[in-house]
Amino acid sequence: EKNPLARWTYRRRDPLKTDDIDPSSAAEQMAILENMEPAGRNMIQFAFWTGLRTSELIALEWADIDFLRGYARIDKALTQAADAEESTKTRAGRRDVKLLAPALAALSSQKSITYLTGGKIFINPRTREPWCGDQAIRKTLWTPALKRAGVRYRRPYQTRHTYASMMLSAGESPMWVASQMGHADWTMIA
Repeated sequence: EKNPLARWTYRRRDPLKTDDIDPSSAAEQMAILENMEPAGRNMIQFAFWTGLRTSELIALEWADIDFLRGYARIDKALTQAADAEESTKTRAGRRDVKLLAPALAALSSQKSITYLTGGKIFINPRTREPWCGDQAIRKTLWTPALKRAGVRYRRPYQTRHTYASMMLSAGESPMWVASQMGHADWTMIA
């Protein structure tokens, strides 16, 4: 006789963060990349065009790249909290990511810097050592480049959202985008 949901309203317990989804525009991407030296620029361009998590990006090795098929095999991650490589965040995170032309161009440019080592693709340009986590990237590479470019601050993780936004805007299937990003379904993309 009575509606148990009458006068019920939904309130979010935690407000949305202002930087939850905040992709960079094409002009901002160009400005950021123009204000980086080659090794940093290659890594960030690759991030913009693959949508990899930062932990996946810094764990990537040359052996993970299939230049003939144009794919990167993503099956490990490297976080600051771990002493060694870990598996990806989720089971769906183990995947082959299609390398689009700008990602392949970044790898081609990076070859002269790290290919002969046969190890990690992207290294810290200041120390010439592999990255150990996203804090060092944020402090020594990302934030200074954004300041020089005059681009408002976003976390480096927003390169992932930028990729998703570019792919969806280009008309790619949400399920394809989700699989490229390591999601089990397209709920996160929606």
